[in-house]
Amino acid sequence: MNKIKLWYLYDFANSFASVVLLFYYPLILSERGASDIWIGVSASISTAVLLIILPYLGSLSDKIGKRVLFIKIGSMLMVISLILISFIIKGSDVFDLKILFILSFLYILFQICWQGSYSIYTAMLRQISDETSRVKISGQGYGFGQLGNALAIVIISAIIGTSVVFLGLSGKVLALFLGALFFLLLTSLFFFQKESTKNDSVNHFSYKEFFKKIKNNKRVFYFLIGYSLLADALLTFQLYIALYVSKVFDFSDKGVSYVAVIGLVFAMIGGFITSIFVKKLKNKNRALIVAGLSYGVSFGLCALMPVVSSAVFIVVALSGLFFGILFSLFRVIYSEISPMDSQGEFFSIFTVFEKAASVVGPLVWLLTFYLLRSFGESIQYRGSVLLLMIICFIGIYYLKKSEKFS
Repeated sequence: MNKIKLWYLYDFANSFASVVLLFYYPLILSERGASDIWIGVSASISTAVLLIILPYLGSLSDKIGKRVLFIKIGSMLMVISLILISFIIKGSDVFDLKILFILSFLYILFQICWQGSYSIYTAMLRQISDETSRVKISGQGYGFGQLGNALAIVIISAIIGTSVVFLGLSGKVLALFLGALFFLLLTSLFFFQKESTKNDSVNHFSYKEFFKKIKNNKRVFYFLIGYSLLADALLTFQLYIALYVSKVFDFSDKGVSYVAVIGLVFAMIGGFITSIFVKKLKNKNRALIVAGLSYGVSFGLCALMPVVSSAVFIVVALSGLFFGILFSLFRVIYSEISPMDSQGEFFSIFTVFEKAASVVGPLVWLLTFYLLRSFGESIQYRGSVLLLMIICFIGIYYLKKSEKFS
């Protein structure tokens, strides 16, 4: 199997581990009476740790040329974290502070390894593509990733919807374990590929010089700000979408699964048609802005739509489509404006900016939720989603500003 197909495979397989945690873990906490704040704070801590370690690891991967090694280590820790979370939840009838702290630690470890591995994986894009094929490869990779997300939810939801019990695990807790198992099995081929090794094994890395380099490169700096804000809207919505559609639109667990699958299927379509979208608009940067604006508008529609089930599916499909196009283009353009010999280093800050914004997103969501408490739960959720549209539009402003330094 060639490197491009293996690259697709990892994006596909990675989805099985990440989607079960993002989708089922918040629901498990909510059902056990734990506050949403545990997820928000855990996400913030994982970002702080990534800020400290990821630039160094990205730089080291550039120096020694061993990106797959880093991805392998991170992936193994992801699997271990998910399995431990599954069995700890199984053995806990009540989520006291001790259990919540342990679960939060494992959640943080998973997030660090997931984001770190994915950062180094994304840094491989430019070395497996050329200028003419990069948009197509990135879009198809993203498409296969979303296909993995959709299949993970469909397959795992079908299994846990039955009376199946495996190793004493059932229901949503079993979903976490199955996500880890499928991820482990599917990634095996990716980890056996050969890599060329560079002779420079000494990594003379300076955080001060690195951040100075980023700040002085205005094209990269403003692009990162714009990207982080749009990613912030996405990550925040991912954290709370299951609760949003269940609380505001009274969807059952099965209905929530259908919503997620619709969004993921259209995100997959968006990824696969990214190259066509760029050809129609005749410019990657123009395509990025149009997709970003459309994505922002979808949040406004989501916040204002009536309590009609069909409206939910239509808006989520629209959001998923432009999400797939937008995030396929983000990594293409960023890989091209970053130095070829520092892709791991620069994509580390790409991930850090994304995660740093996600510290703000959940906190702003919770603050908005608190400020609107006198208006009822429906308005609290709708107001929080509407704020995500504003965040998207601010992000578009910075992306446009970045273009001035091309």
